[in-house]
Amino acid sequence: MKYLILVILFGFCYIIGSMNSAILATYIMKHKDIRKYGSFNAGLTNVYRCFGIPTALLTVAMDLLKGALIVFGTKLVYSLINGIPIDCLSVCLISTLFGVIGHCFPVFYGFKGGKGILLAAICMLMTDPVVFLAELITFVILVALTKYISVGSLSACIGYPLYTVIWQYFANRFFGAGYENIWLHALIILPMFLLCYFRHFSNICHLWSGEEKKFYFHKKGENE
Repeated sequence: MKYLILVILFGFCYIIGSMNSAILATYIMKHKDIRKYGSFNAGLTNVYRCFGIPTALLTVAMDLLKGALIVFGTKLVYSLINGIPIDCLSVCLISTLFGVIGHCFPVFYGFKGGKGILLAAICMLMTDPVVFLAELITFVILVALTKYISVGSLSACIGYPLYTVIWQYFANRFFGAGYENIWLHALIILPMFLLCYFRHFSNICHLWSGEEKKFYFHKKGENE
């Protein structure tokens, strides 16, 4: 029965992830489909470029709510189930993976969604804030240096499993943090890393060809 509950939980996380914040926020604020504008991607960067700060802020707020439902909902369910052979963080990471899959391939929008970076980052903040801080610093530095959001996002994808292993190892060694199953955590994160890279394939091609658009905070979307 407890494993059936976990399966239902992961399915719930997929459904939550499928409620694409960029699509919903753009429809609420502008009555438009973000997938028909800019880069046609249902993600935060495209929302900001095409429809400005208020719509982008609503997108972030909705993703924060999604992340909270996924992480804290998982922790609640985990606390109510006895005898699960893996630690709570592992279950939260699996829930995050299903949420990110839902975000990238939403059942409500013909399986055409975003790239999963923002939702993964929010869930990361709520599960392991030290790793999130390291990721945020990496992202900000690389975007500031290159002006490419995609470079920061791709670097964060690489950093997620790497920073997780490094931090949890040193936290256990020097602070007695008690992280269990460090390599299992990295193994669960790996599909998220690969999925986000796959979803950024067009950005990688644009970076290679020099056609990727740079990001500037002072520029507003032309479609607003």
